[in-house]
Amino acid sequence: MNRIQKIQKELRRRKLAAALISKPENVRYLCGYVGSNGRLLITPTKATLITDFRYLRLARKQMPKQVAIFDQKRGAELKKLLGRFKSLGIEETFVTHAHVLGLRNLLKKTKLVPVSGMVEEIRTIKDESEMKIIRRAVSIANQAFEELAKTIRVGDSEDDLEWRLLSFAHELGADGFSFPPIIAFGKNTADVHHAKEPNRLKNGEHVLIDMGIVYKGYMTDMTRIIFTRKPTKVDQKIYSIVLKANLAAIQAIKVGMKFSQIDRLARGIIDKADYGPYFGHALGHGVGLEIHEAPNVSEKSEAVVRPGMLFTIEPGIYLDDWGGVRIEDMVYVNENGKVEVLTKPPKTIRVI
Repeated sequence: MNRIQKIQKELRRRKLAAALISKPENVRYLCGYVGSNGRLLITPTKATLITDFRYLRLARKQMPKQVAIFDQKRGAELKKLLGRFKSLGIEETFVTHAHVLGLRNLLKKTKLVPVSGMVEEIRTIKDESEMKIIRRAVSIANQAFEELAKTIRVGDSEDDLEWRLLSFAHELGADGFSFPPIIAFGKNTADVHHAKEPNRLKNGEHVLIDMGIVYKGYMTDMTRIIFTRKPTKVDQKIYSIVLKANLAAIQAIKVGMKFSQIDRLARGIIDKADYGPYFGHALGHGVGLEIHEAPNVSEKSEAVVRPGMLFTIEPGIYLDDWGGVRIEDMVYVNENGKVEVLTKPPKTIRVI
């Protein structure tokens, strides 16, 4: 069963006449279209890409044979296409309020039904073709990080490291960054999402690098710490606690286990070391066509681990007067339920 057929099966289950998929990542996932204007109309038996003149040639190149192409020229034509349905699923958490109002005005006899999360739920299970791309993406990220690590020197700026990292990633085949990398020095490593500043690395400071690349639409995410001198006892203590939480969480992952249990296990290790208040974010998140997607690896998550899932494990401790440590890996639960750690740079303490 292909991806569109899975949605068609879900439409039949929900007794929906059709669904209008608007989120670009979901459209790309279902039919491969990457243009900036495209919505995918799916009924229980057909699929149609709705776009305009600018993207018709692109659509014809990218669309599989079973997907028709609709050239949206005027609102009346769109009304004719969509107005025949008694019910229409919409991704209500993605489209704007104005867009919903426009559809309601255009389709007065059609009931709009929320379907957000329908495609994302299917996307949580990576298929073989996706994993082939993702494995290559992670390999590029691993190599790019290692190349960067060899070059880091006292006196480097955050900007220096970012541009160097981009150059290495591009040379290895990346299409770009999956998000602006977080590169922080010293006490700024306590900023979970540090914003770039004109800082230069000083002797004695440690470096936090949270980075990811894009390859053929798929994203990666990893975080490592590098020290500029032999770590102090405090450095070693904090680093070892975070590493223990990271390793324990990964080791505990099993098919059928709730993500909340995994989060609580890692959080418990940090709590027991009296650093609980300094770990304030979720343990991880899914990664794929988006840098943050389902599943949510948090203490509130009711989702369970299933074969085919790909997500991060990233515990951390952040102290305003010292700095922070986060160790982040991407892990994949394969079809046999075995946990694979895709992120390869060593997690032992590294000193330049």
